[in-house]
Amino acid sequence: MENKTSRYFKYAIGEIILVVIGILIALQINNWNQNRLDRKKEMTYLSELQTSLKKDIEKIDDVLAFNIKKDSIVFGLMGIFKSELNNEQRFELIEKYSTPFTSYEFFTPNSTTWDNLIASENINLIKNKNLRIKLMEYYNPNYEGSIQERIKTMNRKVIDENFPKFFTREYTKKNLNLDTELPTLKEFALHHDQKLLSDLFGIRYLINMQNGFLEDTKSHIESLIKVIDQQKQ
Repeated sequence: MENKTSRYFKYAIGEIILVVIGILIALQINNWNQNRLDRKKEMTYLSELQTSLKKDIEKIDDVLAFNIKKDSIVFGLMGIFKSELNNEQRFELIEKYSTPFTSYEFFTPNSTTWDNLIASENINLIKNKNLRIKLMEYYNPNYEGSIQERIKTMNRKVIDENFPKFFTREYTKKNLNLDTELPTLKEFALHHDQKLLSDLFGIRYLINMQNGFLEDTKSHIESLIKVIDQQKQ
C-alpha cells in the first residue's frame, strides 16, 4: 500500500512538472511570437518614418531653393531706393517684384506616421531609446513658430503697410483702367521711407536665419536616417 501511494505521488509530481514545463514552453513560444510581431511592427514604423524623413529633406531643399529666389526678389525691390532712378523706373521695379514678393515658404515635418505611433501608444515598439529621444526632439517643436513665423509676419507687414502706396494715379489707370484722383507718380515718395528699407533688409536677414535653421534640421534628419538604418539591421 505504501509502495502504491509512493508511486502515485511520484506520478502526480511528474505530471505537475510536465504541466509546468508545458506552460513555460507555451509562454516562451508566446513571448517569442509576440517579440517577433513587435519587431515586425517596429520595422514597419521605422520604414515609414524613414520614408517621411527623406521627403522632409526634399521639402527643405525646396524651401532653400525658394529662399534663393526670394532673397533676390527682396533685393530687387530694394532697388527703388537707388538715388539715380526716377519714379518711372522705380515703378518698373515695383511691377516686376511686388507680385512674387508676396510669396514665402515654410517647412513643417510630415508627422503622420509619428502621430499614429503616439496615438496608438506604440512608441515603446522602438527599442532604441536614443532613437526615440531623437525622434521626439525632431517632431515635438513648433516649426511654424519662431523664425518661420517672423518671416510670415514681416512679409505681411510690408505688404499691408506699403503696397497700398503703390496705387498712384498712373498705376491705377494702367493696371485697373480706372481714372482716379489718387496721388500722381510725381508725388510718389516711398523711396524716402527708411522704415520700408529697414523692413526689407529685415526680411533678407530672417531668410538667412531660416536657411541656417533648415540646414541644422536637415543635418538632424540625416542623423536620424542613419540611426534608423542601424536599427533595421
